[in-house]
Amino acid sequence: MSLDTSSRSSRIAYVLKVFPRLSETFVINEIRELERQGVAVHVFSLHAPPAAVPHRLLHALEAPIVQVDALERPSHEQLQRATALLTERIAEGHDLAERLFPKSYVRLAVQLARFVETGFGRLHAHFASRAGHVAMLASTLLGIPYSFTAHAKDIYHEEVDQEVLRVKMRLATLVVTVSDFNRQTLLRIGRGIPGMERKIVRDYNGIDLALFHPARAEDRLPGRILAVGRLVEKKGFPVLIQACDQLARQGLPFTCDLIGSGDQEPALRALVRERRLDDAVRLRGAVPVEQVAVEMRTASVVVLPCVVAADGNVDALPTVLLEAMACGLPVVSTALSGIPEIVADGETGYLVPPGDPAALAAAMRRLLEDCALAERLGRAGRERARDLFDLRTNVTRLRGWLTAVDASRVSA
Repeated sequence: MSLDTSSRSSRIAYVLKVFPRLSETFVINEIRELERQGVAVHVFSLHAPPAAVPHRLLHALEAPIVQVDALERPSHEQLQRATALLTERIAEGHDLAERLFPKSYVRLAVQLARFVETGFGRLHAHFASRAGHVAMLASTLLGIPYSFTAHAKDIYHEEVDQEVLRVKMRLATLVVTVSDFNRQTLLRIGRGIPGMERKIVRDYNGIDLALFHPARAEDRLPGRILAVGRLVEKKGFPVLIQACDQLARQGLPFTCDLIGSGDQEPALRALVRERRLDDAVRLRGAVPVEQVAVEMRTASVVVLPCVVAADGNVDALPTVLLEAMACGLPVVSTALSGIPEIVADGETGYLVPPGDPAALAAAMRRLLEDCALAERLGRAGRERARDLFDLRTNVTRLRGWLTAVDASRVSA
């Protein structure tokens, strides 16, 4: 039995390259809150996750999860017909066709389209790259709306094909992004495409203010620095270790816990040994998000020294900074991309130039030595998190956009 239009509009097919991912708690939180607000979400993971994800909040999800590349594969003839139909409907120039219709993406789009052919009002992808590309192709085959949320790597990485991204933006009924900085970048990329000002909207990632909340002052451990994130170039953790070396040479008592995993781990461990910081700096590995919240309750300051990676990748709106501010902690980060939209410099924490260990050390030292200052900035950070980054408020706005039957009702 087919669903009526209003029922279909409240059923959304979420498309991701891989779901769940350890580092993408913002996606889990978003889906969980949409479900709490009555939206039926069905998750389509293009590929299987490489490892189990330990976040307990996953158990609260009701959404079924389908692995798209494990579905029945289309025949060669079916792929040819799908490619011909896509070429006709999208109607871009021949030079762009090979980049728009790679065989692997067309196959995934056909597999996805078969599953969502009836019963869904929209495809929504997280990240404009592979997930957004496949969602665009599947929506073109099906004739239903699609949208995507753009984050960082899918905008700034050197491998992003901006001509293809323009097509994705043109065909989407809605483009969500997580910072005003990103929105301005996307508007420049989409210059000349009708309706971009209306179509591209900013919605900050939301934080669960019940999970991330301030601790009692007496629970804070003096001198405890906390850093959380994937151990990858754009997070700037070598700069943090260099700054910790400067604090140690200055005789400041402190400890620094670095939580996360990634390909930089061996180099970071070597740097800790080289600087003889084994007693002060600990690499803790990855932990569930619930444990991150516990760790924040005993920290004095949270630090994330982001940099622009060699491939152009940069953090857009680092979730850990939102979480720290929700916990009433002062933060130290760098003045890059959307980070100044999170951290009010001198009011909720400090922003320093990227790649500057001396400036980072000075900001950390100031907060570690002046407890009254740290407490004042932390209180202001909690207020800012409540005003700008509350999960329920921000997902309510997103829900309105995603379930609007008439795309023209979307407004920035």
